[in-house]
Amino acid sequence: MKRLVAGILTAAMLSSTAGAVSYDPEQAGTTSSAATTTTTSTMAASLTAYPATMTVKLDGKQVKPVGYNINGNNYYKLRDIAQILNGTTAQFGISWDKSTRSMDLSPGSTYESVGGELGAIPTEKTTAKTCTETVLINGSKAALTAYNVDGYNYFKLVDLGDALDFGVDYESKTRTVIMTTPEKQEPEPEEPEEQPEETPSEPETPAPPPVPTTAVDGVLKIWIDPGHGGSDSGNVATSTIPFDDYWGVHHDGNTKIYEKDFNLAVSLMLQEMLEDAGVTVRMTRTDDSTVDATTRKQLFSTEGGGYDMIFSVHHNGYSTSTPQGAEVLIQIAYEDGGVGKEFGELLKQEYLDIGQDWRRFVFEHSATDPTKDYYFVLRSAQEGGALAFISEFCFMSNPDDQLWLMYTDNLKKEATAQYNAIMKYFETHPY
Repeated sequence: MKRLVAGILTAAMLSSTAGAVSYDPEQAGTTSSAATTTTTSTMAASLTAYPATMTVKLDGKQVKPVGYNINGNNYYKLRDIAQILNGTTAQFGISWDKSTRSMDLSPGSTYESVGGELGAIPTEKTTAKTCTETVLINGSKAALTAYNVDGYNYFKLVDLGDALDFGVDYESKTRTVIMTTPEKQEPEPEEPEEQPEETPSEPETPAPPPVPTTAVDGVLKIWIDPGHGGSDSGNVATSTIPFDDYWGVHHDGNTKIYEKDFNLAVSLMLQEMLEDAGVTVRMTRTDDSTVDATTRKQLFSTEGGGYDMIFSVHHNGYSTSTPQGAEVLIQIAYEDGGVGKEFGELLKQEYLDIGQDWRRFVFEHSATDPTKDYYFVLRSAQEGGALAFISEFCFMSNPDDQLWLMYTDNLKKEATAQYNAIMKYFETHPY
């Protein structure tokens, strides 16, 4: 049951990683538009935004959306809220229409991550400006209070809860924002209809899984994609112990650590190993530069077919410390088997051999078009005729997994496992 406490609670913004796409509502600036999400006469042109310090819980578990306190109310990034609600009865998708400068929220749809959700919690105050983007829910205009902070749009949580059917409450004693999702309604069972007897027919022969259209020319070419980079930090965590990073820089304990750095370190090691073996390697980035999602999509979809494999290096994160172990994200074309699953099994075994826990293979369909991949790296590569994988070696949010990352020797083991899997795969597959 929804309990709303007006004037105390807050909410959410539109965001993911900075530069994630050529234009996305989370990157919205302060330019004006014809329609606004709120009545600007009741909102100051700019206000001070203080980092939100309240604990946030979703269905009893703590979550950590990025938020600010503005004019006495808490506001949170919309994409953070969409991410933590994904898979619940209150999940919703987000789409952006640049031509009308409008964001459309679709209750019930799976949220498609663009990377960078649930990033670092802010520690410094900043300035909030009136948001001017139009907000739609299933195509109809919605009145939601919003501000723009440092290029990101932030919305009131109670407004979102009311509009999207999840509960929002506040526990003053513990300074906790409480989000609750509706219970899943099970459909009433239907009486089975009597079916006429049918003459058994010959079973159809299942279609073989697709084979990538990459040209076979006798030269092994691998495209390594170190995830995130630059202004897009990826997952963020705090190291509780001192460590020296891949570049020899010493970090004291209680240091912020960023996924983008570990992705790059492992990718550079993998690049060196492959090139020493005579493999032609292309890198999406070789330093801490920003490569936004739009650029990656364009590159993989237009140039990916010239490579025998696109291998994207990532390290996972979650809103709680529970998930642990390695995941490999594979194109849905190989969900029932084929070359994608074959490589996945090789990589899984290599990870197990170096002592990493195994979690799962992931085949994720797009909510808007189930025939396509959910993850844009895999989807864009498929469009370009390339075989692609995303390695999520461990969870930075899990203490045991995180400890692995603190030692360069362990990062080299991870890169070696990836190298071994790639080379073993191409021992039996043409290139």
